[in-house]
Formats: sequence, structure tokens, C-alpha cells
Amino acid sequence: MTHQYDEFVKFANFLADESSIIITKYFRTKINIENKEDSSPVTIADQNTELKIRELISSKYPSHGILGEEYEHINTKAEFVWVIDPIDGTRSFIAGHKDFGTLISLLHNNEPVLGIINCPAHNERWLGIKDHQTTCNDIKVNTSSKEKIEDSYLFTSGQFFYEPFLKKGFEKIKEQSKYFRYGGDCYMYGMLASGLIDIVIEDTLKVHDYMALVNIIEGAGGKITDKFGKNVNIESDGSLVASCNPKIHQQLISIINS
Repeated sequence: MTHQYDEFVKFANFLADESSIIITKYFRTKINIENKEDSSPVTIADQNTELKIRELISSKYPSHGILGEEYEHINTKAEFVWVIDPIDGTRSFIAGHKDFGTLISLLHNNEPVLGIINCPAHNERWLGIKDHQTTCNDIKVNTSSKEKIEDSYLFTSGQFFYEPFLKKGFEKIKEQSKYFRYGGDCYMYGMLASGLIDIVIEDTLKVHDYMALVNIIEGAGGKITDKFGKNVNIESDGSLVASCNPKIHQQLISIINS
């Protein structure tokens, strides 16, 4: 890793530290909840966290772009672009459930080179760097070695799949899996990277929901693509299939597209 990338990693961890300070101040307190145009909830914790991260990025790297959830995108054609989701799992956060987290990613020429899942309520942070092994709290982690769907633990955030054939494929995989659970937000991707679960399938995600996950899952030995098996990027369709290794991943993609 170059000195420049060492600096980016240090800065990304600093952003995660700062986000934790703001988020934990509001967690399990009575705060006002608003609904955005898409009916998804937003709180002052989401807004203040993203504003703080944006302020820090713009101060440190004024030439870098910023793509966030709550506010307008800035300079997204830049060589380096930060992709941020201040609170992934706002509904969990509002309900006092701990599986929410902050997602931070850095793109270099539109390619993800760094990703963080920071879950302050669990005191866990996954860090993925391109061509490096993923860590959780500075300890190297690996995905599981399971190769059969019938041995696997399957997770998804919600019960709604808007692509009919993705829903049909998901139901087939669900029937074959050993264990299934709804819910988990970004925390379930951390569990996948740490070898605790084996498959995550989701739909209708936005770029800030998935970009940070790429380096984390791949750096732990897993595979992450869209429903067609294509690598995800800033123009992906929002479907996401993440699994513990390429062998089981191919089985999943085949079932979804059969």
C-alpha cells in the first residue's frame, strides 16, 4: 500500500470515529423522525452525521467528490470520490436495535478501494482495502468455507423483492438453506465477512448502501455481485448477492437466473 493509501485508511477510520460520537449521542433517545420523499425515515442523527463527515472530507481533500444519502452529490467525476451512508439501518436505529451502522467507501476512478462498516452499538468495525485481507477491530477475518446452500445461513434485510425473478430465485434459495432470517442491515455483511453467516441477498439498494461492502466481502474471501453475477459499481441496478466464496456464489446466481 502506498503512503497515500495509508493516509486514506487513517482518515477513513477517523471519519468512523467521529460518526460514532454523534450517533451514540442520539441512540435510544427521543428524537424527531421525518419521512423523505421515498417514505424512508430520516433523523437528526443521520443528517448531523453526514454533515460532519462531509465537512471533514471537504476540509482535508477539497478536490475529492462526495456521494451521500442525505444531501446532494459533489464532484462525482473526481478521481477520488467518498461514498457515505451516515446510518445504514435508520429504522433499526430509531427502534433502539443495534444492527445499524455507518458505511464509508472510497472510490478511485469509480473503483472501490476502501470500505468501512462501523457499528458503534456493537463496538465493531470492519475495514476492507483492495488487495488486502479484511479486518474487524484490527483482527483479520475470513468468510466461511461452506460450499452447499443446504449448509448455509441466509439473511436479507426485508421481505420485499420488487424484481419478480429475483424474488422467485430468493424463495428457492430460502427453501434450500439451513437457516434463514430477516433483518440485519449492514451488520449482516460484517457477520458474513467474519464467517458467521454465509449468504445475503437484497434488492432495491442505492449506491451508498452497497459500495463500502465490496472490499470488505472480497477481502475476507467472499463474493459480491448483482443478481446477474456482474461486479457492482455506482451504476448497478440495486440488486445484491453476497456470499462466502465463489463456488457457492455461482450456485446462487444460477438459481436466481434459471
